[in-house]
Amino acid sequence: MSRLFALVLTAGALVFAASGDGNKCTEFSPCSREGYCDANAMFCMWDLCDPTKSYNATSCWQPEGCLDQTIEFDSSSDVVPIRQYSGNPNTNALVSIFEPDNSKIENGKLVLDMTYESAQNKGFGTTVHSSHSFQYGTVTARIKSASIAKGVVSAFIIRSDQVGDEIDFEWVGKDPNTVETNIFYHDILNYSNSRYFDVGGDTSAEYHDYTIVWDPDFIQWAVDGKTLRTFKREDTYNKANNEYRFPAAEGRVGLSIWDGGNSGSDGTEEWAGTPTPWTPSTVYQMFVESITIKCSGSNPASSDTAEPQSSTIANSDSSSENAGVSSSSGADETTNEATGSSAQVTDSSDDGTSDSKPSDNGDSDSNSPDGGDSDSEGTDSVSPDSSSASSSTDAGSGSEEQTEGNESSGTSGTGESEAPSGTGESEAPSSTGESEAPSSTGESEAPSSTGESTVQSATDAPSESTVPDQKCKVVTIVRPL
Repeated sequence: MSRLFALVLTAGALVFAASGDGNKCTEFSPCSREGYCDANAMFCMWDLCDPTKSYNATSCWQPEGCLDQTIEFDSSSDVVPIRQYSGNPNTNALVSIFEPDNSKIENGKLVLDMTYESAQNKGFGTTVHSSHSFQYGTVTARIKSASIAKGVVSAFIIRSDQVGDEIDFEWVGKDPNTVETNIFYHDILNYSNSRYFDVGGDTSAEYHDYTIVWDPDFIQWAVDGKTLRTFKREDTYNKANNEYRFPAAEGRVGLSIWDGGNSGSDGTEEWAGTPTPWTPSTVYQMFVESITIKCSGSNPASSDTAEPQSSTIANSDSSSENAGVSSSSGADETTNEATGSSAQVTDSSDDGTSDSKPSDNGDSDSNSPDGGDSDSEGTDSVSPDSSSASSSTDAGSGSEEQTEGNESSGTSGTGESEAPSGTGESEAPSSTGESEAPSSTGESEAPSSTGESTVQSATDAPSESTVPDQKCKVVTIVRPL
């Protein structure tokens, strides 16, 4: 499903540029994203940009490659709105990919806000992506979820938007003590891939270290150094298609908050809890204290990425090669550097013969690319971090973001999002935009949390060893006020 990229120019009109009839973008707006053309990072950034519809083979920026790093949010430049991103991943570790931007660094922490969008009667959240690409390795994020009220969804993911592969942790507000682990292969919805674990306390009240270990042969999830689950590639073979349904595409590390409770999708609302409680001044917040990335793939960051990539037609030599990674044998004998644990917990995933369908991966109805909203049930400004929680009755009321849903249990980690803003005829996505997003940013309905997966206790889990151009046309859509 395509996202709508739009800018609200007036209270009731949306104006956007579209590339139609399958034609490519022009030389002056060379980058295509979901059928829209422009020349800035929101359209040209690798994995957002569609090379098949862009002006030529070098229009889309190239993958930046993986970089070992720890981000501790001691600099305001650690995260930047995508409109201000130059294309140099060494300048900004994270990019807030939707507008308006609801991310900030405060008191040494990354804070992702979700505010009330009155026009849509739901929350508008936030999604940030790593500026470096990532394929295989270990990522640990120290997170305090926004699970304060039902319907509020927080997510920590590794995702390829172009391919639809995803690995995630997700938290829903109706069950603050539980974290969900899930995978998506090519945006195929398979409910049997999700598993739930009891963290042993309220995830919105205290920080925990959440770790994803991604190897060509297996994926492992750990909390506070204890491995919860191992998902093996060998268990994902689909005989009908003669393929392994295992995430393998290079992607990005991401974090988001979005409104699942007011998504308009029954499956997602049942999974997240509904309705999400809102007042005009409610603000939900997800907190991230640090992110550590250790690479093990064959696409390391290139020195060329120290220079900004072109915002018109990208440098063809600016990125490192995207080579394949040889699989490491003996997943059962590997050691998880992030966890240091020695026991192994494995689960057999559905081999692909179970009922699967393309997932919208995100049932939330958020319009804007930013997906995230957290809310409290009756408090004006709600946040897991009492020291940072907004208490003003006007908190969040001026920001009109829309959620980008990342629905677990059947939806991808970055639910629905709206279009990126451009410097050309199309502008930033409107927080009042009306289109829904696909898969990780899509609209598929998430399975009920009471589905096939059972909740396991993190504290009881065995500690496991782990290791020509078409001219853009302007279309005006008038929406009833």
